[in-house]
Amino acid sequence: MIEQFIEGLYKNIVEGNMKLYRQFFLYDPNEEGTIEYWKNAIAFYDKLDDKDKEILFSIIKSTIVDTVSNVLAVLDGHEDIDRINVQVKLNGQENDSELQDAFLAYVEDLDE
Repeated sequence: MIEQFIEGLYKNIVEGNMKLYRQFFLYDPNEEGTIEYWKNAIAFYDKLDDKDKEILFSIIKSTIVDTVSNVLAVLDGHEDIDRINVQVKLNGQENDSELQDAFLAYVEDLDE
């Protein structure tokens, strides 16, 4: 159960958001409705060579992975948020506080 959950998190959050970010940087910054933040980000991106663009995407991916990992640490009970006790069950089953470890192992296996 945990493996299926972790794989779904990775595919939906990491891969899904990476796809969105790659698309965002292809937008025309002059398109109507583009907010200032994205205009500036696209202008920055357009100045990069292909190697630096891939480095930027690597940084974005690492940030997404780190964020998911940190949220899982909270859900596992490894990190406290104002002394709030969080208990997560997957389909009614305890997860033995191993979501973060399982997620990081999954990511590591993909990187090999």
